[in-house]
Amino acid sequence: MSDIVKLYHYHRWANKEVLQHLKTLPAASLQQKLQSVFPTVNAVLVHIYRADYIWLHVLYGETYEQIVSQFDQFEKLGGDFAAIEHRMTELDKEYNKFLRELENPESPISISHPRLGSLQTTYADVIRHVVNHGTYHRGNITAMLHQMGYKGVPTDYIFFSYES
Repeated sequence: MSDIVKLYHYHRWANKEVLQHLKTLPAASLQQKLQSVFPTVNAVLVHIYRADYIWLHVLYGETYEQIVSQFDQFEKLGGDFAAIEHRMTELDKEYNKFLRELENPESPISISHPRLGSLQTTYADVIRHVVNHGTYHRGNITAMLHQMGYKGVPTDYIFFSYES
């Protein structure tokens, strides 16, 4: 298994850990309004899912306009935790298929954004970004849970390593 695939597996594992932990909390807590970076825990989950969706479609070579045209699906999720979890699980399957078929993660990819311009990078660097982005926002979830009086769940890479 390549390092980048292992890193993505960590991302998947960490998301699953958080989702499983959130199922142990009162459902209303996931929609509780907070003074935080995001208004609710479910809003953070939708953000993680949306970003992961965007980057997978960037990896597929879709244009910014093609990707943005699909954004209405995120608004429809609202606060439906089961729907968010289902979508994240299905997207994970797409990532796994993509990574299985990716011959060389260090192959170059060109990304174009109307505001940010063009970027020459690699598939592996995009995956690194996906993982880093998810780690950051799982931290937001932990902070929000603490704000409500709940504990978070450890998702550090070392815990993944112990379980692997």
